[in-house]
Amino acid sequence: MRGGVVFDPMEWLLVRSYYMALLPQLNFRGDYLAAELAPSFCNYDGDLREFRWDVVNIVMPPAEVKPSDDGLLIAVEGYSVKLLRDWGLSPDIVVTDFDFSPEEVINCDCLVLGHAHGDNIAYYPKYASRVRRLLPTVQVWPRGCSLLVPGFTDGDRAVYLAYYMGAKEIRIYGFNPGKVVKRDDEIKRMKLEIARTLINRIMRKAVSNNAAMINLI
Repeated sequence: MRGGVVFDPMEWLLVRSYYMALLPQLNFRGDYLAAELAPSFCNYDGDLREFRWDVVNIVMPPAEVKPSDDGLLIAVEGYSVKLLRDWGLSPDIVVTDFDFSPEEVINCDCLVLGHAHGDNIAYYPKYASRVRRLLPTVQVWPRGCSLLVPGFTDGDRAVYLAYYMGAKEIRIYGFNPGKVVKRDDEIKRMKLEIARTLINRIMRKAVSNNAAMINLI
């Protein structure tokens, strides 16, 4: 992929306004610098349509149930890559901002959608430069080889991605805002509530558009 791709600009504007209003203490000004930086690490020349998106299994860090082995397998964060490995599975795609077990994605035989934003500029290059196949994602209008997907957390962004890629069935394993597996503080709890709201929004859109069937497992 050479230039930037934007999925649903109006949805992105709505979602961005929402999370910026709820978490003004985060470094959103740095998102623009991150969008400039990220494309230099892009080493993916393919097309996301090379994957089969009919059935998508999304595995989040609190997952306790082994996902089905049919369909596309997306891991959220490096921690979920380890979970899948322990179950004898390998993800096709990883959605991550490199802040939860990032070393797990370095040697992954998968496509990594590495998210760059204002709060991870300092360590993004350390991991992005070592990934075998990296397609950067960003939070503001892309400047080069990168993808702008509506969403805020890695989890809800993965669901948005599957929805926009035309999935007919999306199975979400382990989404549990009440179970914090990385850290437990006010910002993390707010992020999980934002993720809950956005995933519920995607589910409503899927129903109203007679599109994907989305199941929480």
